[in-house]
Amino acid sequence: MLVNAIWDFDGMLYDSYPGMMKALRSLVLDNGGQIEPDALYRLVKKTSIKKFLTDFGSKVGRSVDELEADYHHRARAYLHDIHPYPAALPVLRAIKDQGGNNLLLTHRDHSAWQILANDHVDTLFLGGVDSDLNLPRKPAPHAIQYLLDRFQLNPAFTAMIGDRSLDIDAGVNAGVKTIYFNVDGLNAAPQADFKVDTLEEIPPLFRK
Repeated sequence: MLVNAIWDFDGMLYDSYPGMMKALRSLVLDNGGQIEPDALYRLVKKTSIKKFLTDFGSKVGRSVDELEADYHHRARAYLHDIHPYPAALPVLRAIKDQGGNNLLLTHRDHSAWQILANDHVDTLFLGGVDSDLNLPRKPAPHAIQYLLDRFQLNPAFTAMIGDRSLDIDAGVNAGVKTIYFNVDGLNAAPQADFKVDTLEEIPPLFRK
């Protein structure tokens, strides 16, 4: 059975994509681009916001750093709209109650920890990685390897849990188990060790 759960944040524990997509689409429209909301969502879920901004920037003559700063400024307006999935917090508690460990791996900055603290669940985490550490981004394995080393976790009993193929690839590259949350029915990570359609399916994988 698994012991250590490394969680992605956006779209995995928290339903944050609606605000993120509003911020991103407004950036696209204000820079002369056109894209439908559903197409934007699917594109970002398939790759990443950074990859989208890199490609978009090459078309409109703006650097990815400039576009990222613009996007993050816009996204801050939607922070109050970020809420956990109904089952997320009970699932975090269940894993800890079963003797497991929750860890966070997010491309967000320290704001992710503030959101968790606002919901009184930051104490359910052993630790984690956010963008402030400046580690290579997923699918690179470095952030997971950092957690394995920092907290002396056994890879055989550790799982990377995420809602994108990118998250699963990071887990594969780091040599840990992987759990894909098929939250939107895209079935985008056939390489995962486990696929779940609901969060409630995850704690049984961690029971001793």
